[in-house]
Amino acid sequence: MSKGKAKVNYLATQGLVTHQNAPSWDFIYEVSSIKNDNYNVGDRVVLPDGREFRYARSDGAAALYASHGCEFTYTGYTAITNFAVSAAIGDKEITVPAATHAALTQDELRGGYVIIFDGASDYYTTVRGIIGNDAAVANALFKIYLDAALTYAITASTSKCETYQNPYAALTVGADAAKPKAGVPAAYVSAAVKYFWVQTKGITWVAPQSTVNNNEGVGVMWRHDGSIEAVATAIGGTVPNTDSTQYAGHLIEGSQAGNGPLLNLQG
Repeated sequence: MSKGKAKVNYLATQGLVTHQNAPSWDFIYEVSSIKNDNYNVGDRVVLPDGREFRYARSDGAAALYASHGCEFTYTGYTAITNFAVSAAIGDKEITVPAATHAALTQDELRGGYVIIFDGASDYYTTVRGIIGNDAAVANALFKIYLDAALTYAITASTSKCETYQNPYAALTVGADAAKPKAGVPAAYVSAAVKYFWVQTKGITWVAPQSTVNNNEGVGVMWRHDGSIEAVATAIGGTVPNTDSTQYAGHLIEGSQAGNGPLLNLQG
């Protein structure tokens, strides 16, 4: 890949359209061993009805099912390590210290993240997106390019960092309850190492277990295989018939006994 920031497309945002002039988003359902030139891994597309998709790449393990959630596989690229090269406020490129990692190709980490620690407290912790990187041999230091300038200086031997690859660059078939799910592939991914779109938000269909019924337990959780399970079953609990397991949001301030509360409603 080349350097660059992730992008988001909001399709057909100008209002209602007829069948004759409706834009096509057939590309969302394409699966290919060749990357679409219009998108990079991690780019997001939002449809007018609220469905959201991320451009992704499958890992080398297996095919992915269009009705089951697929998993993130990356766990981090370089572990927390002291910087060997300082950087100043305003810098948009930094040198990641030598640490255990595989041989790195140019811009392979585009869409990933770096977390920078001041080495003394959590006050100045800095999180930045990675828009590109220089190539490096295994375990060597390497330079990365940030999506925004530093607002706190990096001090060699004191400051530390850890880096993460683009999480959508290696998705695999659902198999492990301990692995977080990325979403549902928009189309069947017939083989390993393919580019495809994964749905992360909005209305879809996911293979349900028999416990998933439209009663008070409307909330669902992922199972190990990417199917969905009723919350009460997943946590081994019960749901009173005056409540539900649908998440409404979280409080901003106040309480039932006082002012408010103000609620941040989650769609």
